[in-house]
Amino acid sequence: MIGVALYLAVSAIAALSSHSEPETSTIGIAITTASVLVFPVLARAKLQLAGPLGSTALRGDGVLSLAGAILAGATLASLALDSAFGWWWADAVAALLIASILFGEGARTIGSAR
Repeated sequence: MIGVALYLAVSAIAALSSHSEPETSTIGIAITTASVLVFPVLARAKLQLAGPLGSTALRGDGVLSLAGAILAGATLASLALDSAFGWWWADAVAALLIASILFGEGARTIGSAR
């Protein structure tokens, strides 16, 4: 989880520093939309099962599935914001916010595994 957070943060900072604008494709939008619909269902199932099993690994995987859904939603929202207002930076800013949440969850997962 911390690795994903680090990757997101570095990628977002690189995108902001290079003024990288998002690219769109029909297949990319379709896959991202499917992620918004499927990942929350997977996350909920994993998180519900993690408690009774006492599995911090499954809980962490559930949090990552939820983060995937949030990232997909942020991606769709940022594409809309870029198209409507020219806010090319919206995706990178959302990624930084999500990365900060994942850093916290990763630390919490590591702490509870001890």
